[in-house]
Amino acid sequence: MSKAERNRQQSAREKIAAQQALEKRADQRRKGLIAGGSIVVVLAVVVVLIVVKSLGGSPAKASDPGTASATAAATVGRDIASVPAATLDKVAAGPAYPAKGSVYPHAIRTISPAGAILTSNGKPEVVYVGADYCPFCAAERWALSVALSRFGTFSGLHLIHSSSTDTDPNTPTVSFYKSTYSSKYVAFATTEAQKVDKTPLQPVTALDKSLMGKYDAPPYVPSTQYDDSFPFVDFGNRYVIDGASYDPLLLANLSWQQIGADLANPNSPVAQAIDATANHITAAICKITNNQPGSVCSSTGVTSASGSI
Repeated sequence: MSKAERNRQQSAREKIAAQQALEKRADQRRKGLIAGGSIVVVLAVVVVLIVVKSLGGSPAKASDPGTASATAAATVGRDIASVPAATLDKVAAGPAYPAKGSVYPHAIRTISPAGAILTSNGKPEVVYVGADYCPFCAAERWALSVALSRFGTFSGLHLIHSSSTDTDPNTPTVSFYKSTYSSKYVAFATTEAQKVDKTPLQPVTALDKSLMGKYDAPPYVPSTQYDDSFPFVDFGNRYVIDGASYDPLLLANLSWQQIGADLANPNSPVAQAIDATANHITAAICKITNNQPGSVCSSTGVTSASGSI
């Protein structure tokens, strides 16, 4: 064995010994911290019990995260439902629609040939199919919610993030699962097919399958590899969206509350993407409701967006 090889082996042994020593010291520190932490916890509990007893009460319960989430959802829901008409008019059709270089068409497509209009309970129907894990659905739900709030009222929207392991991980959004929507102008049917962890959530309905088989396929998507892609939105069998209308990356690292607040600011990138998409969606809905309500369908933002359809 050469001297150089002996030196390398000696160096390797020294590194291993040093690493083992570090790990041993770290383990001792962890044990010390655990023991010390246990003492601190016990003392803290004793102090709390003494204070509570002296006040003649019982220990207060920790904040319920479900309640906090419901409060945040209510705030964001109000922001969605109350985007000022002036903001929507100023954003209008948006700076660029559809986005250049998009994989999906990123635009509302006209169904051709047009068949009988899709209705439910005598009203034209909008059908949405998506999934909670899907970042593209996460982006599109914001715009759909803003647009549909101009025709009716949501209740039960709750806040989620898209999958942490998918493209554009943890995109903040609302979910339509277990929400309700009421409107005298339009019906809205939703399916969230999978949970954030991609396990089944709601079964895809026969109507969903029928519509996606026709309109979530070429020529409405670029190729067959995008067949049955999420999100899918059908507007009364007259218009269709396959995919997201803007890049979900725009919402990265934002909170639900930040997005909700930005919807009212026409100069924010969030409003310029979400509100512009909402105007296009509103224009499509107006075409199937015979331009009702007139105050919405004749607005500057909607009429400027209707030329894209």
